[in-house]
Amino acid sequence: MKKGIKKKKGVKILLIVAIIVLLLFFGMSYFLGSQVFMGSTQLVTPETTTGVKESFWDKYQVDFESFCNTYTVEEVEITSSFDGHIIPADYIYAQDAQNSKDHKTVIMVHGLGGNRYTNYPNAEMFLQRGYNVLSYDQRSSNENTAKYTTFGYWERYDLIDYIEYIKEQAPNQIIGVWGTSFGGATAGLAMENKAVEESIDFLILDCPVSSMKWMVEEEMRKMDIGLPISYMTFCGNVMNRIKLGFSYEDADVSKAIAQIEIPVLVINSKVDTVTPQFMGQDIYDAIQGEKKRIWTVEDSEHTEMWLEHNQEYKDRVDEILSMVE
Repeated sequence: MKKGIKKKKGVKILLIVAIIVLLLFFGMSYFLGSQVFMGSTQLVTPETTTGVKESFWDKYQVDFESFCNTYTVEEVEITSSFDGHIIPADYIYAQDAQNSKDHKTVIMVHGLGGNRYTNYPNAEMFLQRGYNVLSYDQRSSNENTAKYTTFGYWERYDLIDYIEYIKEQAPNQIIGVWGTSFGGATAGLAMENKAVEESIDFLILDCPVSSMKWMVEEEMRKMDIGLPISYMTFCGNVMNRIKLGFSYEDADVSKAIAQIEIPVLVINSKVDTVTPQFMGQDIYDAIQGEKKRIWTVEDSEHTEMWLEHNQEYKDRVDEILSMVE
């Protein structure tokens, strides 16, 4: 009888210990998931990406005041149809557009840490080719105060809203989209909606992010806190789904862009460590349409092709433009 009582007590103790261990595990997983979530969805803020950085302009050898004196720059803003925030932008008129928005136009999507002004050096390439340019602030960047950075998943809705805006202003004109790095993910994910793809005529992705999951995992590796990367990513992924309603796997550009049929140029580099070569290659390989091009350079760091291979960059873009003009 006493042995039976002792056995029952032992089982109870084991159950209590197991419950405590499980509670601790779930508590730690929740805490860790929250930390990963916060770290991966607020990578920049409006405060850290505000204004015009002199160092940036010096690097690209562009004089901001001279640029604004050469081209008419009009500030515009629209309201997000997704969650109601204001999306600020600069509408830049090509010199032959005579200040008309009913003109062929390129929408430019900046990378993480940038803002609408950091697109200006590349914008001049399109302006010189007779295109108007609309460059806007992505979520949590500069004057766009929308919360959360989501590697293009929520950002795409701002882009879609501006595509609709340009369609209204220029209903029968050529519309293109250029996105760099994080902005490349935004542009690629927007193409998952067939109606959006049918609203534009060409797409240029410069060193695009292809996978939110890979980017989060890479951040976990850099932190090197001694926990398995797969476990930390899993916890962050669960929290992301709970709080934002989508998983890391949903923000996969290669899957989103597979059915695209318009001309696409993918630009990447073999030595890029931010968005490694495989990202652009995966996107290119996934595209089933025939009007796709990829330009891979041997020696440029992330998004440095514009500086180091400027003429070839322009030539590659001209090839895409020739397909739609």
